[in-house]
Amino acid sequence: MDDGMITFNFIQLNDVYEIAPLENGKVGGMARVATLRKQLKNDNPNTLTVLAGDFLSPSLIGTIKQNGKRIKGAQMIEVMNAVGIDLVTFGNHEFDLKEKELQERLNESNSVWLGTSVRRIQTKNGMNSQFYHETDSGKVYTPDTWIWDIKDEDGTNISIGFFGATLPMNPQPYVEYLDFTTTTLEAAQQLATQTDVVIGLTHLNLEDDLQLAAKLSNVPLLMGGHEHHHIKEKVGNTLVTKADANAKTAYVHTVTYNKKTRKTKILSKLISIDDTMHSDEEVKTLVDKWKRIMDDNLTKVVDEPYREIYRTDVPLEARESVIRHEQTNLGRIINEAIQAVAKQPVDFSFFNSGSIRVDDQLEGVLTAVDVFRTLPFGGAVVEIDIKGDLLLKVLEESKARIGQGAYLQLNKVWYSDKAKGWVVRGEKIDPDKTYHAITSDYLMLGIDLKTLKADDPGIIKVDRPDPSDKEDLRNNINLAVIQYLKSLAK
Repeated sequence: MDDGMITFNFIQLNDVYEIAPLENGKVGGMARVATLRKQLKNDNPNTLTVLAGDFLSPSLIGTIKQNGKRIKGAQMIEVMNAVGIDLVTFGNHEFDLKEKELQERLNESNSVWLGTSVRRIQTKNGMNSQFYHETDSGKVYTPDTWIWDIKDEDGTNISIGFFGATLPMNPQPYVEYLDFTTTTLEAAQQLATQTDVVIGLTHLNLEDDLQLAAKLSNVPLLMGGHEHHHIKEKVGNTLVTKADANAKTAYVHTVTYNKKTRKTKILSKLISIDDTMHSDEEVKTLVDKWKRIMDDNLTKVVDEPYREIYRTDVPLEARESVIRHEQTNLGRIINEAIQAVAKQPVDFSFFNSGSIRVDDQLEGVLTAVDVFRTLPFGGAVVEIDIKGDLLLKVLEESKARIGQGAYLQLNKVWYSDKAKGWVVRGEKIDPDKTYHAITSDYLMLGIDLKTLKADDPGIIKVDRPDPSDKEDLRNNINLAVIQYLKSLAK
């Protein structure tokens, strides 16, 4: 007999770049997520597994080639399909891919993708549309909203509506970012007339999520991503949660809904995904397959990629919860490595902490694979001549961006309490002086730091390496770091 009460589960993941376990196999791993999902679905078939954006990029596997093409997230889609990820939203890093590459991943995916605040720009006719999956029967457009109808053993049935939201921080010529506040409020209002419960799946800054939560009193839960460390906040009636990146943890939300009172009760538990959990054999087989493909490709770039290049008894700090908040020993080593390949002596160096993606502490034996996993974006480094007044603006913006990927790891430049200002090699920065530095080519695009662009008048000169010069290690930050670590080991 229908008692008017129904209970259902959400398994929440976000920002998953690695399909295999991290920290020497101790934490994470999508094969373990598959085990968790099977266990929960056996207990309650009304269990939905969601991923709140950022999964196609970046990763080391995604940068290598299979059959002459960059993998670009194909490994993640195959594993997500095997795990049984039901619902995703676009993260900003999904748009790291070229339009054709993203279309291939959409076509391969079995998940429902929420595209509430993003549109595909169609340059041929000037019209914008929703993204879509190409199927044998035609295009299936990614919905702005999605409804999950469920029923329990005693006959209680309800409808749960979902909307998404995506952070507009990765501009691409084929992507239009809609105002996520407006689209979210409209979607939630529409769903409220069609469903019993409305839930958000977002990939936004925490501040944006909290502001949305304050406007969505009828939405009991926003499952979010982007921050990379677990968060649980409540604004009014709305709970905002984010799990740790790379499936180190997952949130399990057990929701009970009362049809008579129209009220929800949510019990949220952060589950550690670690080596105490069994790995699902089917998914593990896929993960192992992709590891073999990665290994075959790496041997074409470096000899013996798993051979020891450096050994450290002191953990090198690459966890995003740390490296995006403070200067770390790994940041120092990478800075020293790029200084070592500069063609002219540099006054200082810097790079964005967001380029480090391994989200781990590196210790013991280090190999070339560890370096490539740490810096999966790779890319070139460039030497620049920068005026002191612009440098001060860049450093202040970095300071204001603490906790984000734009926060800079610095070397030979720091803030001095004694000098009451920023110094280079111990001397206070002169706004009128020109300094010579080395940094990542990516930072010169002005995407991470708005104050730093190659065409700014404060940038006097940019010296980029010749891409055809294979001996110039400025062309590949990974090879520069590998060479530097080898030199330290001698």
